[in-house]
Amino acid sequence: MVEPAFLEGLEGGSVPAEMRSVLLDERVECFLWQPDGSSTPIGQTYYAFEVNFDGKMLTNRAVFNGSFDFHWDARSSKAAKAWTSQLAVGHCDSASPLPTAESPAPTKRVVFAQFRWEAMKMDPEKEIRIGLHRAQHPAKSLEAGSFLSREISEALLRGMIWTTFVDPGDAEVNFHRSSLFAKLQLQPASADINCSCCAARLFSSKALRVVESPRPSLDECPPGSLLIRTRYASLCGSDIPYFRDMTSRAPSCYWDRDGFCGHEVVGEVLESSTERFAKGDSVLSLPSSYFKAHVATQQEWYDEAVHSVLLTNFPVRGGFSEIFTSHELCTYKIKECIPRMLAAQALGTLLRMFRRMDSFFGKSVVILGQGQNGLMATRMVAQLCARHILAVEPLAFRRRKAEEFGATKAVAPEDAAAAVAAATGGRGADVVLEMVGHNQATINDALDLVAKRGTVVAFGVPDDAVYGTFQFAKFFRKNVTLMSSVIPDPGVDFPQAVELIERGSFSTEGIFTHVLPLAEIQQAFKMASEYHEDVVKVVIDLQ
Repeated sequence: MVEPAFLEGLEGGSVPAEMRSVLLDERVECFLWQPDGSSTPIGQTYYAFEVNFDGKMLTNRAVFNGSFDFHWDARSSKAAKAWTSQLAVGHCDSASPLPTAESPAPTKRVVFAQFRWEAMKMDPEKEIRIGLHRAQHPAKSLEAGSFLSREISEALLRGMIWTTFVDPGDAEVNFHRSSLFAKLQLQPASADINCSCCAARLFSSKALRVVESPRPSLDECPPGSLLIRTRYASLCGSDIPYFRDMTSRAPSCYWDRDGFCGHEVVGEVLESSTERFAKGDSVLSLPSSYFKAHVATQQEWYDEAVHSVLLTNFPVRGGFSEIFTSHELCTYKIKECIPRMLAAQALGTLLRMFRRMDSFFGKSVVILGQGQNGLMATRMVAQLCARHILAVEPLAFRRRKAEEFGATKAVAPEDAAAAVAAATGGRGADVVLEMVGHNQATINDALDLVAKRGTVVAFGVPDDAVYGTFQFAKFFRKNVTLMSSVIPDPGVDFPQAVELIERGSFSTEGIFTHVLPLAEIQQAFKMASEYHEDVVKVVIDLQ
């Protein structure tokens, strides 16, 4: 609660009493602005409405030049109304929902808005700009039944509420810069939406379905963009945790979109806005869902002038879709659009890791985990002439595969310590590659198996932000070098992976074990997530 006297003093008491609760609730803010043709937004009018999750609404109007002209009550202006509802989101009768503790049913909270363009003096036939923002009151900052102090209240309002207003000392709208507004494309209610693009969509944990999805368009993409028609896509081990348990995953463009989190894809260029690629070119291409999620981390290879275009507006799609959006910076020509070229995506991630390491010649190497990437790492380490290659894997059929891929010995986890000691005379492995991830135990297993002054590489994707069980003292006393490897350089690692596979320098034999059509993607993920016998990598055929 906020001290009543403080709330009454807001904007000279102009905030209606019934609206004051909205100020500190979780809410969605929407901003509308119609450019008047000038090169600057200064002096132009924009409208804003704010809706909290109880459906209460307040509106205001301001001018970009900083002069205040607020209209708080939507009922008096009648320019707009808004409401919230729980429903399935998506075209037709299907959706991509995220269940919550409060709403276990597969629906999402959606804000609806209805505008009267005449009252806002906007022409719906002309360009309209829109900006959206979601604000949330930090719940832990206030104990139940207590009051916020004036100091805390003012800080809260400055940090959250005033992001919707104009700062008189600023030349542009505070926080919501004009450059952040997107174009609002209005379509008549009678307009047909082309939903001819079939795509996989995750409805709930362990429940993928194929739906009719809107066909993306290059008109919605920046220069250099491509539309790719998928021919083949493969399941990656990193996809499985999202399939198993969506409720613990924060919504993101990576998995919470049509096409799910498919990112190992080969296909053909359907449309191109760049001279580098022509319609019909066979390509390995990273879907927009993949590069948006990863480029945003701004690795050491990130160049603002080059890669920032990948973070602009795209119709975001995953690779388990008949058509997806991509960009020339993340697309690579291939000689043939065939399943074995799918391995270039995974190989590119491995090349990044191996590029950062010293020579493997004559060394003892332990590889924890013989899933898809673990087996490929085993094959590569063998090609790099390591002396001892010990594969550690709980599943018997994968241990057999590991020896086919070049491991000198493959053992179960409980036999790993003895096997490493026997191979190294008790010294330990020079290098341990942790290829498992999704748990906190195997990084400690790596510390047990590595030699003093050895190297441990964390390649497996972590689920936890903090590893509370990490054996720091052992890591410290053994003088271990611990490194991680994630997110390849799209301009270096993937092109080289394509080249290695096409010239036969890296064999994909034995990697792809099953092929299923898109209609059976649920069964494909079930097979992979339940570790069915002899399943290594599953290919989805979208031809």
